[in-house]
Amino acid sequence: MDSFHLLTSVTELDKGIIRGTAAFIDQPAFVVMESLAQLGALHVRWLCDFSKHAFLLKVEHFFLPGESRISGTLELSGKLVVRSQTAFSYDLTASGICEAPLMGRFFFSVKEYDDTFKKEILKTRYKELFQCLKSASGIV
Repeated sequence: MDSFHLLTSVTELDKGIIRGTAAFIDQPAFVVMESLAQLGALHVRWLCDFSKHAFLLKVEHFFLPGESRISGTLELSGKLVVRSQTAFSYDLTASGICEAPLMGRFFFSVKEYDDTFKKEILKTRYKELFQCLKSASGIV
């Protein structure tokens, strides 16, 4: 896949939790937040059976690491806090590079696919990416 994805695997998955990894070599620190957002959005899409487009609405209480560049493997985890028909709230955490885990509350929403977010392209793409990330860690 030639898209911009930062996750390297999904290591655990159920209706309330998703865990995964992301590996970086000399990347800007903001990729930590982006990798967590990708993990949360992937879980939202999975919960919706990939039938809706998911997007990030807001991030609360997240502070970037003091380092301007990062290298290493992050352990990512997400816990679904609350869910409605169209909105999802997660506590997302990244650990493994900085001394203390980086965490925040991330809010996502979903909408029907449309002319801008084409179902025939995006549904297949996200399902394939999800299968690749699960296969990378060996979970079924």
